Amino acid sequence: MNRKQVLCMAALTLSAAASVCAQTVPAEQWAGPPVTFTSTESRAEVTAGYFAAPSRAPQELRVGPADAGPGAMDRATVAADRNLWLRAGLGSYGEYADMDPLHAQRMANYTRMRNGPEFTAELSRIEGARSRGTAMLAAPAAAE
Repeated sequence: MNRKQVLCMAALTLSAAASVCAQTVPAEQWAGPPVTFTSTESRAEVTAGYFAAPSRAPQELRVGPADAGPGAMDRATVAADRNLWLRAGLGSYGEYADMDPLHAQRMANYTRMRNGPEFTAELSRIEGARSRGTAMLAAPAAAE
């Protein structure tokens, strides 16, 4: 192509883009009139209310980790659950777990161990390792 054709195509493209982007309707018709926010409390009342309830402080003003929510597990419980998951043979599964015919059997084995005495034994083993201060906290126990 020669230069004139390229310049002509660029000019047409820019003019078409400008006509598409032109605002033909005022913003008030799209979103309505601007809303003004006015408070019914004075600055002193707002400040007193803020300092009266420090538990409602935003997360960015907190120091340290956030509070654990309801149903949260401690570190030893999570480690024991992970160890039973690995012991049941479920550690190598990804998105295609349902394609393995042994997946249901391994999942049933994990559920049995998680709800049985194996979980309690694993939890006490990990808590004992934590109290001794060893590095064996998250190491899975030997396979059965």
